[in-house]
Amino acid sequence: MSLVLGPVHHWLYNQIETIEDREKEIVAAFKEQYGANEVDKLVKQVRKEYGQLKRDAPLEELIGNSGIHPWLEGAITTVQTREAALVKELMMEFDDQELLVKVYKNNGKKIAKEADTSQGTNELESAFEALKNTLLQRMPCDRLSAVVHNKADQIVWRHDIKLHTEFWQKAGVDLDLMHQLYDNWIKGFVKAINPKIKHQRDISQEQYEDIFTI
Repeated sequence: MSLVLGPVHHWLYNQIETIEDREKEIVAAFKEQYGANEVDKLVKQVRKEYGQLKRDAPLEELIGNSGIHPWLEGAITTVQTREAALVKELMMEFDDQELLVKVYKNNGKKIAKEADTSQGTNELESAFEALKNTLLQRMPCDRLSAVVHNKADQIVWRHDIKLHTEFWQKAGVDLDLMHQLYDNWIKGFVKAINPKIKHQRDISQEQYEDIFTI
């Protein structure tokens, strides 16, 4: 392993694990609704093409002799593309968008209960910082997201359009569905921390914004 693992690498890997956790819950929900056999076939196919879930081991052991940054970048690509491909296959087979939305929102709520809300100078900022430390945004050096407005009653978080869409497009998923699922996950997350917080996602051709108000 080149270089030394630091807090930022573990922070980033925790975000990767959050998506793997959500993937497991998607699979479990569809198995419960439609039966394990059919869902397992789809999952096996997707993971064969896009990579397996990470085994439960220390990050140092997972990286091994690889470079830290290339390994993390590869893991980010794998986890997001695999999740998108899984969503595509499940929609093609079962066409149950309602179940997907439910899983995303409930997963956001669950993850929020484990989040650190000690950062920030006010209620809204504390919830937002918890979200920012949980939601995978690519490698920090990519600088694809930025806070463009930060007041006690409103925060605007702007993203380059390719932040997540790049992976979902690669998997052939309708981007309206991607935005709907992320929107519901974020809503579930922030409202679990503070029910007074409202969230909306505004999308344009070159960027999209997550807007939080209280």
